[in-house]
Amino acid sequence: MTRAVAAVVTLALVLAGCSGFVQQDSPETVTPAAVPTDGAGYPPGVSDGAVVPSTLASTHARTLATTNYTLVTRQRVTDRNGTVLRRSNHTRYVAANNGTYAGHFRQNGTELNVFTTRIDYWTNGSIVAAQYDERAGRPHRVKWTVRNDGPVSDLSERRTILGIGEAVDLSVADRVDGGVVLVGTRFTNPDRLVTPLFVSDPRNVSVRLRVSHDGTVEALRLAFDAERSDQRVRVRQDIRVTDVGSTTVVKPEWVANTTQRSLRQ
Repeated sequence: MTRAVAAVVTLALVLAGCSGFVQQDSPETVTPAAVPTDGAGYPPGVSDGAVVPSTLASTHARTLATTNYTLVTRQRVTDRNGTVLRRSNHTRYVAANNGTYAGHFRQNGTELNVFTTRIDYWTNGSIVAAQYDERAGRPHRVKWTVRNDGPVSDLSERRTILGIGEAVDLSVADRVDGGVVLVGTRFTNPDRLVTPLFVSDPRNVSVRLRVSHDGTVEALRLAFDAERSDQRVRVRQDIRVTDVGSTTVVKPEWVANTTQRSLRQ
């Protein structure tokens, strides 16, 4: 396997969810639903008595598509004693056109053997450049022509938000700063939850979302118990959108030292 192919595989597995949260790219049919509102300035898809997940998730993605922003995702998996088994941090900086963005992904774990994954990437919509570490040796730097959606297919985490809304019974808990706080502690359809590939049987869920008046999910905290092999674990994920309208996507200096690779090699 060439380094370019290895880079693509690594990015696809790590950034698309195999080592983190699953990002399912299967075609989705969305049935238009009435947007509940009580006339008091609730975000689209939210009212006192109902939350429409498809409207909430789509509005979040559509609003962010018109501006630049930074999105930070942190995930932690612990055992029943609180020992951290796996930790990952993913930060992405996105320009208003959604075609130019950059990011870095870091993951380490203590289960089985200690491992560390480090990936940095940048794309301008035409090419992707990636810098990634192998366990032994120096970082590798490659670039290739963009295919499909580039290294991250769901920049705004729309599918994660949709999955939570379809899996958990959400309700309004508070009104804050022109938006709302949604909470949920009961699964209605746990199969819809976006979970790490290595866990199963999610339960004991707790979720909190802060949604701005325009429908942007500014902060999200999800926690649930699950099974990993013969071990019970606790999964926690935090997502935060920051620097909306002020994020700058900088082309990293290392991009100049990347090597063009063909995926057919």
